[in-house]
Amino acid sequence: MIIDKYIVIEGTHKNPNKIETLNSKTRKIHGPYSKSKAEEIANGLIQKNVDNFYHRAWVVKQDIIQNKVCEECNAEDESVIQNLIIHGYKICKSCNLSKTLFPI
Repeated sequence: MIIDKYIVIEGTHKNPNKIETLNSKTRKIHGPYSKSKAEEIANGLIQKNVDNFYHRAWVVKQDIIQNKVCEECNAEDESVIQNLIIHGYKICKSCNLSKTLFPI
């Protein structure tokens, strides 16, 4: 039996009804958890920040978000999947450029 894993993503949004408008600088990821535990944690985070209209917590299936997160800056970007396929590492185009220009 395969158990689905879920993560909780919290942060401030420009539009609190859309997860795509999440400010990557305020993004925090919690998990992985079972679905019920993830929903419980998300509800706790929402209640904790009830006064901040632009702060939200989302429950997302882990495998959906997992391949889009840069290992260097932890930002979510479509270029991470492209670099994974082409180069074999999970970093975004911004981090790839900075590593190319300033290798350390």
